Amino acid sequence: MASSSKIGFTKTVALYARVSSEKQAKEATVASQIAAITERAATDGHAILPTDVFVDEGYSGTTLLRPALEKVRDRAAEGRIDVLYVHSPDRLARRYAYQVVLIEELVRNGVSVVFLHGPEGRSAEDELLLQVQGVIAEYERAKIIERCRRGRLHKARTGSVSALAQAPYGYLYVRKTDHEPARFEIVEHQANVVRQIFRWLIEDQVSLYEITRRLSTMGEPTKTGRRKWDRATVWYIVKNPAYMGLAAFGKTQAVARGKRLRAKTIAPRHPNSSKQDLPPSAWVSIPVPAIISAELFAAAQDQLSRNVRLAQRHARGHRYLLQGLLQCACCRFAFIGSTTIQAGGARRYSYYRCCANDRFQVWGKKVCANSRVRIEQLDAYVWDSVRQLLEDPHRILEEWTRRGSEDGLVAELKAQRDQTQKLIVGQEQTLHRLADAYEAGALELDELTTRTEHIRARLRRAHDERAEIEARLAQTFELKEIAGRIDGFADRIRGNLDAADWDTRRQLIRTVVSRVEIGRDDVCVVYRVPGAPMPPRIGGADGSEPGVPGNGSNPSAGQGPAAASCRLRCNVP
Repeated sequence: MASSSKIGFTKTVALYARVSSEKQAKEATVASQIAAITERAATDGHAILPTDVFVDEGYSGTTLLRPALEKVRDRAAEGRIDVLYVHSPDRLARRYAYQVVLIEELVRNGVSVVFLHGPEGRSAEDELLLQVQGVIAEYERAKIIERCRRGRLHKARTGSVSALAQAPYGYLYVRKTDHEPARFEIVEHQANVVRQIFRWLIEDQVSLYEITRRLSTMGEPTKTGRRKWDRATVWYIVKNPAYMGLAAFGKTQAVARGKRLRAKTIAPRHPNSSKQDLPPSAWVSIPVPAIISAELFAAAQDQLSRNVRLAQRHARGHRYLLQGLLQCACCRFAFIGSTTIQAGGARRYSYYRCCANDRFQVWGKKVCANSRVRIEQLDAYVWDSVRQLLEDPHRILEEWTRRGSEDGLVAELKAQRDQTQKLIVGQEQTLHRLADAYEAGALELDELTTRTEHIRARLRRAHDERAEIEARLAQTFELKEIAGRIDGFADRIRGNLDAADWDTRRQLIRTVVSRVEIGRDDVCVVYRVPGAPMPPRIGGADGSEPGVPGNGSNPSAGQGPAAASCRLRCNVP
């Protein structure tokens, strides 16, 4: 404990210093505070030991939840500090109200607070000076934050990567020079890992957990050099649009932190704010070198959504072959598996049923009138459909060959997509310029509202057009991916379809089926690849089992492909 003899008794002397960012800590600005305070204490006849130096590095002055500050307040409450040196009031706190609270608490505990750059006494003039300094500190902080935000936003709109916090895995951030701006460069060995991650996700259709296991087994280091990967890192990679050549700025925004039901055991770095995700329409895209194509990135996003829907934890112990693939054609809710046991357990009935009535049973009425489907019949129907597709895969190759002759159309679609993207970027920049003009007083509110509504209408049409073009391109991309491996895949499994067990059938169905839509009178299979002739619809009014959707009076029932109410679609794999 630091002490010095003065007027016949010993005083306990300590110092407190703070910097609000890790960058300031690395630049040793906190060291300059400590040096100045130590020099001032020596002038006053005090010596400060290292154990009495309290420093908060990288903590904001807008909060009181700081580790070193907490220790200072605890020691003051125990009577173990007599004099506390602080560089300036804004180092103690950035808000005047917090400054008053801390100073009153310290003085009440017998601590004399000495500021190197601040009021010396407790007179009315000193109190006024302290208040003015506190207000100015709050104003300076708000001004710095707003300047940084506007500066980074301007850099992002001009396409400068310096607006981004750092380069993601697979890239190297090259600082700007006198001759070249800042840029991203591809790190080739990391880029190969990124491409492998997307291939595993799309082609092998594995989960993020399995990808992390494979990467950890390979011993490939992460960006920070760790050999063990986690799912959050892989999720960030497969969701980051920078890998298709468009790095995103402004994906999150700071919002006020809400109340927690249970206090955190460790104080957060920014306790007064938290991050909130923004929609992609609010992002600012910055061109960077692409590692994968836009089509491959879109395919990965679709596969992620499928993984969520078909996750094994939703499979109820693998009891239902089509779990996660069924959808009601009437209300668009999911069909779920259900088993009924009757007669003391001697008889079991298993059905797929619409879950809409479960969701809205509080309304006191039945929402969906769709019937239940016997599980064994629907499972057999879909499996027979998949078998016919796998036994005749040449239709996929024929479809790709036909579309391959339309390369001119594909090139035209890509040109239209690029033109639409430029239109969107231009209209978004126009919106920002209008907002700046209104803030500067060059536009009236009525004129701003009118012009903004027209621009937003054009933006909505452009977004819809781009989505339609990307859907058509994604369909062609999927066929190209499938055509390269469908023959070998079919050859490997064709002879084993009859002996396929339950798990094999489940995997094959999930590979080629996007969803199964169950209507009141028919069952419709929507494929992820161009389909094959379908077997007759199951059920009907001709003596089929009750509770199973039937054909009614459909004259084509039981006549092969013409009888199947099946949309053969090709979604992104």
